Amino acid sequence: MAALEPWRRLTRLLRGSESFMVVFPILALVVSAACAAVLGYDTWRRPKPDRIVWTVAFAVFAIAAGSEVVGSLAEWNEPLVRVYYLTGAVLVVGYLALGEGYLLARSRIERWAPGLTILVTALAATLVIDAPIDTTQLADHGWEALERGPALVALTVAINSIGTVVLVGGALYSARRFQQLGIMRNRMIGCLLIAAGTLVVASGGTLTRFGQREFLYIAMSIGVAIIFAGVLQTRRSDAPAESALVSAGQSNTAETSGPRLISLPEARHLDQGVSYIESHLLTLDSQAIDAACEIWSVTRQDVERFSRDQAKVVWRLRSRLPAKAHPQFDALAPAARLQLAELYFDVFVAADDVAQSG
Repeated sequence: MAALEPWRRLTRLLRGSESFMVVFPILALVVSAACAAVLGYDTWRRPKPDRIVWTVAFAVFAIAAGSEVVGSLAEWNEPLVRVYYLTGAVLVVGYLALGEGYLLARSRIERWAPGLTILVTALAATLVIDAPIDTTQLADHGWEALERGPALVALTVAINSIGTVVLVGGALYSARRFQQLGIMRNRMIGCLLIAAGTLVVASGGTLTRFGQREFLYIAMSIGVAIIFAGVLQTRRSDAPAESALVSAGQSNTAETSGPRLISLPEARHLDQGVSYIESHLLTLDSQAIDAACEIWSVTRQDVERFSRDQAKVVWRLRSRLPAKAHPQFDALAPAARLQLAELYFDVFVAADDVAQSG
């Protein structure tokens, strides 16, 4: 309780200003709308299920914060209360968690996740629409005038609890994976920020139980800002280590011990591109392979089976891999194998050809 005293002093100090109650919702609105715009732009350039869902999630977050702003500056009414509670209290964490789920296990959830999402959203909307509102409490208590029945409480708690676990656990798992592999430092930092921001947002509801409603808005604005910082961090490119690409061409002599680009005949013999794929990429999971290839501007195509031309390209790469690497390569989804083949022939081999012609 003593740890909360500084917060109480802050709220008592600022509560005299009529604008206090709306400052943090406005900040949350601006940040969440900016995050939705950034992710929406990424989705427009390179559509992916996780990006689409996260764009929707932050748009939902913006709607919730906007509802709070309107209710604070004007007055609360029944439709505004229902919109706020459905978007802010029930759905937003679930949508954020769904985006994380697509990042971690897209192939496992993509068949059933959309249908389940629609079902849960419809159920939540029905419960919120049917919930009675004490109109005598609207002026003083805003959205808290909504009377939550057992079914609505249970659904809200389930979505937020499971969603927080998926978000935080998934982000920490991804960060740990990147740290172990020594790759994509910016994505690792971004994942940690997303996990931290999620915990801050989740703490807002807990802190309100101490009788300070303002904690919810403070936590919401700070948490979404941290999440946005994490999203921006994951968008930053990590410059690939040059030594990883040319290590096969390093000389054994002291005079030429530094990294160097090898000629095409040497490349065909040592084939540093194959070596790089075998040692650095085949050890990754599907998500990490996709992220690593995107650094090289090789975007994954959503394919479940190869066209004739694609099959030839994939087989050409497989034939160049050592036999011991074939089981790992064959275990990958078709889209991941095609992505690696495009990385090899369109980037690595093409780069060697340019170097030789020059």
